[in-house]
Amino acid sequence: MEGGALLVSGGRVRAVGRACDLRQEWPEAEREDLGGCALVPGLVNAHTHLELTCLGEIPSGEGSDFVGWILDVVGRKRAAVPDAFCRGVREGALRCRELGQAVVADVLSVPTAGLCYPEAGPRVAAFPEVIAPHASQTGPALERALSVEVSGPARVAGLSPHAPYTVGREAYRACGSAVAELGRLLMTHLAESAQEIAFCRDGTGEIPERLYGALGQEAPAAPDDHPLDWLDRLGLLRGGTILIHAVHLRPEHVDLIALRGSGVVLCPRSNRRLGVGRAAGRRFLAAGVAVGLGTDSRLSAGNLNLWEDLIAAVDEYGWSPEEALRAATLGGATLLGAGDSGRFAPGARADILAVSLSAGRGLWDQLLPAAASGCRWVG
Repeated sequence: MEGGALLVSGGRVRAVGRACDLRQEWPEAEREDLGGCALVPGLVNAHTHLELTCLGEIPSGEGSDFVGWILDVVGRKRAAVPDAFCRGVREGALRCRELGQAVVADVLSVPTAGLCYPEAGPRVAAFPEVIAPHASQTGPALERALSVEVSGPARVAGLSPHAPYTVGREAYRACGSAVAELGRLLMTHLAESAQEIAFCRDGTGEIPERLYGALGQEAPAAPDDHPLDWLDRLGLLRGGTILIHAVHLRPEHVDLIALRGSGVVLCPRSNRRLGVGRAAGRRFLAAGVAVGLGTDSRLSAGNLNLWEDLIAAVDEYGWSPEEALRAATLGGATLLGAGDSGRFAPGARADILAVSLSAGRGLWDQLLPAAASGCRWVG
């Protein structure tokens, strides 16, 4: 909206329109002129792992070894000092806020880290993680996840059974029952890599041989199916289920996700850095699937700058900048049940970012690159 303005009161948007019209209707309102800027809603980072922020740097370059990366992360977590995860949550949350994120969906594998969200950070939808490859592990893992408490501007939004190669059918079903009873969401990594597909199909490949071999553990039973079809057979492909990555899907899988009412969070930079492939971003939008964008962790994407994922989505999925911005604002907010975020409308939270633009250049030609290099909160 050229010459647009917002009327804000009590931390909420009260009206949206052209500045000349709002001035006429509310002549006594205090004014702040932000000429030369575009105003956009605060971003919604729909998937990350803040606790990993303080565990070092990811090696530069693309096409990494996926299973090797998992083992690297496990090694870093085991070697971490006790307060590293709390520092990661605090520092990661503050960094997300600096980068224009109003809401963050955070997967927590370390329960005590949930008490470290800072008041000055973004609003957090926390998802305690469940890892339970064998039936005997289901009860303790679920109890641990359900006992997680959070601090600051955070809420427990649901559970995150990690992935089909680390969570057995019993644990998936238990998580599904728990979130249904509590009225919460279920977030799971799904179809991220070719290695996952090979394991789920017939129990072969690097996950049972190399990953579980290195961990000195027995691999879980394979689903003997594509992970999405397996999740559907378990009754968990439904409204309130959020699929992370969703790279290795067939066209009919995208249609099934739309039919079942599940949502998807795409992490283009993480997928690129780990060399796992490219999601069918255009097909998701065409099918009417609810789509958000996430950075994933600093250990996979390199940083927590969601603007860079918007740029990557335009480059890799053929999205327009407007489609990418919608996914990173209203799309993510809708998935997370935070409908008063990610948009400018009466009653919405006044999460307002200003992005400085150059005169004489088109809005979309410069908005995302300019925001990626620096944006600021208004108010």
